[in-house]
Amino acid sequence: MSKIGNEVLRLQETYQMVECPECLGDGQIEYEVARPHAGGFNEGYIDTVLGGCELCGGQGEVIQPCIACGEGMSKWDALRGAICSDCRNEEG
Repeated sequence: MSKIGNEVLRLQETYQMVECPECLGDGQIEYEVARPHAGGFNEGYIDTVLGGCELCGGQGEVIQPCIACGEGMSKWDALRGAICSDCRNEEG
């Protein structure tokens, strides 16, 4: 196969990654944790802790979704627009 054909196949098999909308690419999110007061009083406080983003698994990136169906898009589809090949074929 030609070099161009190989590159097209590679782009079709690789997902397009975008910045995680939840953590904005940091991979970490600030979570709220309830802390009880010591000594049995009914007073406590809400503390914040840093933890890994659950949406991206701490990677800071997620697979770009198709705007029509929400499925992940390949790099090849992303080069052609914001709609995956399946949705593009259904439209046309």
